[in-house]
Amino acid sequence: MNVLSPHIALYRLFDLADEIDLARLGTPRLRLSRPRLGAVRFQNPPAQLELGVRSVEGVSGLLTARLYEFGVASLSFRVHLGERLPWEAFVEKALAMPELPFWEGFFMAELAALEPYLQGALLRPEEKRLSEEFVVYHALGLEGAKAHAPPVDLTPLWMGTREEFAPEVRREMERYRYSYSTEDLALLGFDRVLILDSEGIWDVADLVEFVHAQLLELSYYDRVLTEELERVPQVLRVRGLWGYGRLQRLRRHLMARHAEIADVKARMEGALRITEDLFYAKIYRAALELYGAHELERSVEEKLRALEATYEMVTEEVAHLRSQAVEVGILALIAFEVVRALL
Repeated sequence: MNVLSPHIALYRLFDLADEIDLARLGTPRLRLSRPRLGAVRFQNPPAQLELGVRSVEGVSGLLTARLYEFGVASLSFRVHLGERLPWEAFVEKALAMPELPFWEGFFMAELAALEPYLQGALLRPEEKRLSEEFVVYHALGLEGAKAHAPPVDLTPLWMGTREEFAPEVRREMERYRYSYSTEDLALLGFDRVLILDSEGIWDVADLVEFVHAQLLELSYYDRVLTEELERVPQVLRVRGLWGYGRLQRLRRHLMARHAEIADVKARMEGALRITEDLFYAKIYRAALELYGAHELERSVEEKLRALEATYEMVTEEVAHLRSQAVEVGILALIAFEVVRALL
């Protein structure tokens, strides 16, 4: 059985800055292709750059960059495998290509080449960059078969390896299998996505990319909050009036950090609205669940609450030290008046 017009697309996402000012770039924005586009709406769609055809170690493909306002850049390298390819050959290439050793160097070099173009748009660039990666397998379908029920074993593509899988694995796979019509199929894996679509539409891959971008940004702020909370005890060790200045600076820093993270989190939550399209809504929710975004979001929420509690505690300590300082000042004035009267 032949796979029609198969592609393998490798994605790498990088957290570049706190924010990317997309208005400064003046580039086209992402548009999804399905009908009823009003049902899926980006608040501020990512900027899209077609970087052209690239060849690496004999593999040629189209390189594209997407830039999200919350500081994430995504690079995708899309390789076309021909008009027809036997299913077994497709599976072999699908499992082997992402594991080739040169991809890391390739994407890092392309990111370095892109950064000069972004200099004016990166606000507060990040030095410790987190990254995410995943692979998309895309085809128009299988020759002589309906896309929503292909007569082949999809488990190796879903798991990324060939094994004698237990029935439980196949049952779990069925939870992440979706079809809009008999002519398409979307199968979400942890770091691999299979899309069969007779119209050649990549919208599902775009939604999955957006979820990975959100995941990357949540991971960044989870790390930031952890570092902030770990630093607090060091400041609190300085007791008494000598620590007043450090506590004031810590209080202002915690307030600013909390406001920054709360603002970014609110913008991320409102970045995508799916109102009427049940197909996309189910895929989006499933991707959030599968990639652990909900757990990470809860972790950020808990650390934000801990940051709020720490801020309140430091505020109380500052108020206590201020009252102590006032009392000491009053006693000093009284002592000065007594000494002056005696003299």
